[in-house]
Amino acid sequence: MLGTMFLLAVAVERRSVIGLSDTTYALLLLYDGLAIGVAALIWRNWWLDARLAVPMHALDMAVFTAIVFSTNTSTTPFFLFFVLPLLSAAIRWGWRETALTATSLIVLFISAGWLVAGRGEFELERFVIRGGHLLILSLLLIWFGIHQRVSGPLLGLQDVEADLDKAESPFARALRLAIKLTKARSGALLLAPTDEDACEGLIIVDGAQRAVNLDRGMVSNHKYAAFLFDARRDRLLSRFPQGRFEFDAASAILHMDAVSQLGMDNGLVAEVRTSTCRGWLVLSGIPDMSIDFVDLGRELGNAAGSIIDRHALLEAMENGAAARTRLSLARDVHDSIVQFLAGAAFRVEAIKRAAKSGSSVSGELEELKRLLVEEQGEIRGFLLALRSERALDLADAVAELRALAERLSQQWSVDCNVSADTRRGSIPIRLQLDLQQMMREAVANAVRHGGADRVNVGLAVENNRLHMSVADNGTGFASDCAASEPWSLKERVERAHGSIRLVSEPGSTNILIDLPLAGAAA
Repeated sequence: MLGTMFLLAVAVERRSVIGLSDTTYALLLLYDGLAIGVAALIWRNWWLDARLAVPMHALDMAVFTAIVFSTNTSTTPFFLFFVLPLLSAAIRWGWRETALTATSLIVLFISAGWLVAGRGEFELERFVIRGGHLLILSLLLIWFGIHQRVSGPLLGLQDVEADLDKAESPFARALRLAIKLTKARSGALLLAPTDEDACEGLIIVDGAQRAVNLDRGMVSNHKYAAFLFDARRDRLLSRFPQGRFEFDAASAILHMDAVSQLGMDNGLVAEVRTSTCRGWLVLSGIPDMSIDFVDLGRELGNAAGSIIDRHALLEAMENGAAARTRLSLARDVHDSIVQFLAGAAFRVEAIKRAAKSGSSVSGELEELKRLLVEEQGEIRGFLLALRSERALDLADAVAELRALAERLSQQWSVDCNVSADTRRGSIPIRLQLDLQQMMREAVANAVRHGGADRVNVGLAVENNRLHMSVADNGTGFASDCAASEPWSLKERVERAHGSIRLVSEPGSTNILIDLPLAGAAA
């Protein structure tokens, strides 16, 4: 295009171009024809494009230097066309190649200026100014070459993945994303556990998907993270992030039997890494494939690994949440139903002893029946509370705990009392359920393990934290006793990101619990 512009410019007003010889005009025609021929030759040939890049780049610099200094020397209107080789180097390679190009152009400019300095029309001042402009422009484009290599990723994963089918497997989503962005006719995604040869994955051809298994990986040499290949011509081309072209034989990098099994004899290959696997993304039938696809392939490989890792992370989080829910329900069942049944068994034994002694037990049985009905209501309320996310006033929470204390007193034949320093504020409904279960567990432990007949529960709120104390008059235990920590209470408190401390001595035990009222922990 620039060669054609040169010809048009000098053809329109040849008289204004001083010193334009027939040789220079012939050079313009020859260069223009050569440029058209090379463009046609490499239009769909990425291998030849990369092979001819350096010699054609050198030819561009030489031709533009000759044209500039054969047309009005230091006052030539074509000086700005020195920008083309600089931009070409900055875009095609990197800052080092841009710096080398800039140095060569400055040297050529100064050398050619020195050779024509004897001409009458040569203007030294303008020559020096233009040399300075060329230097400044070179520095700017070198900076551009450095910046484009350290800029952000080409792909916004959240944006490009938004319209993919989330119901598909992560393998299929990652592969369809790559096919969509490159417009490839077919693609394959192959992964194997780290340090293993056999790999498996899937292949998509014209939208049809099928599973694929290979006895060994497609790539035998992990020298390149992304590359273009042509198995029929045994060609392979890559480019390191620094911008250098790397030429190789496809047979030296690929397992040709795996290439044949996939049915893809040319295309783009990119490495895919996940937290547990390593593999390759293979894309074939890409229209207008060029060396620029190597950088895109590197990004696609990273995106595929991110999709698979993110799916694995979400799955692990779901499994973890399910496990925590099962553990929480197990604790709730233990601290409510199991403890109530233990208390009921305790009352039944007392009724049996009373019956053997000839005492009337009808009143005790009625009381036990009432407790069973109330426990049924407690379980129903517990299930309803699990479905609710509302907060509970502290006064209502204290009232519910006092009602529970009365039932526990009758259930365990113990004097259980609840006191609160304040009734202002609110607590999460989930925390209220935890408080009830903690109180059940603490009272049961005091009676069954400490033989207590009195349990005092205290509540206080301070600085968005709830302080709970459970004191009994049981036998107590030594502070170094291994059984001193009630595991059910400890797990429940730790799950709520709280703290628990036991203070015990012969004749009394005090459990001090501290829980957050605000934030994600609550």
